[in-house]
Amino acid sequence: MDERSETIPVSERAGASCAVDRSCCGGGSVGALIDEGCTLDPAEMPERVARWQALFGHMQGYDHRPDHAVFHFAQNEELNSELLELVKLEQVCCVHVSWDLKVESKQVLLTLKAEPQVLSALVRGFTGEFGGAS
Repeated sequence: MDERSETIPVSERAGASCAVDRSCCGGGSVGALIDEGCTLDPAEMPERVARWQALFGHMQGYDHRPDHAVFHFAQNEELNSELLELVKLEQVCCVHVSWDLKVESKQVLLTLKAEPQVLSALVRGFTGEFGGAS
């Protein structure tokens, strides 16, 4: 087993976002309506949510603590690319969430850090509304 840890850079901030955690747009959950302060065009929301849903359908599991959550994915070039792109997009709007991607031993780990209430909404969205594994 390869025990090296490689950080996938996510420092670029490109595109508009709010598909994952609409609390940055005035809503409190993934299913909330988008407030006019959201930078994502409402017409683009269904496509963005569909991309997250497809990605989290491949989630292998997660760990949730009060201050962070780690979502586990198998290392796969296509999934890695989609994860990286979506994280870059979500960083634009959801600046109150810290997004970190790492490759460790054939897994890609998406770590999110945020205030407990925001983090709980994200975990509910990723594991419930987006259909990920528990």
